[in-house]
Amino acid sequence: MARGKRKDQKERPNAETVELTRDVLSVVAHELGGIAGALDLRATALTGTTPDPDLNALRGLAEELRVATRAVRLARGTDGIGTLGATKPQSLETWWKLVSRLTAIVLPRGVAIESGFSGGQVSHSQSPSLTWLWLAACKDLGERGIITPAVLTLRGDAAGDSGDGATLVSGIKVDRLTTADTPTSRWGRYGAAMATELGMLAPAWERDGDLLRWRCVIQ
Repeated sequence: MARGKRKDQKERPNAETVELTRDVLSVVAHELGGIAGALDLRATALTGTTPDPDLNALRGLAEELRVATRAVRLARGTDGIGTLGATKPQSLETWWKLVSRLTAIVLPRGVAIESGFSGGQVSHSQSPSLTWLWLAACKDLGERGIITPAVLTLRGDAAGDSGDGATLVSGIKVDRLTTADTPTSRWGRYGAAMATELGMLAPAWERDGDLLRWRCVIQ
């Protein structure tokens, strides 16, 4: 019992750990942004003395760092002190450009993601929640044992006729999983708890013929 309790405590970081993690992510985002700005300034200073391909390479690196910075800020979320900056709704396509980088780290190697978005948008305050729900779903899927190579699909659309909100649907063939019908893992429970706090239906992986599907609706 004691060992089980310690394991459970590791799975649920305390408030201090969460706060420190957010602070560290803020520092990382700040440093990455500073490096991107420095690269841009260097490229400008070298204009006229450096071949265009080299200048374009520097500017490309600066843009890559900016995208990485936005991904870190998205993962960090908002708390009234550090924000994502934007106040207008974000399209699912824009959201995915950032989250795809985080997803690649969470899923096992050999899992390809086929994505497509025909609509849907989330507010700047909803984006972090949707990100963590999706990453938790990927971790939950990984614990079922993904047989690589495998393809995971992700489709996005508006949540309603008004165009507000977003619906995400993901799927993977059952034959690419070791245990498709396994009970929900700790990651699934984590996602369910988060969904409850957000006042929404908990997304979960469910069997649908030869596919395992995950559906999440953000109003």
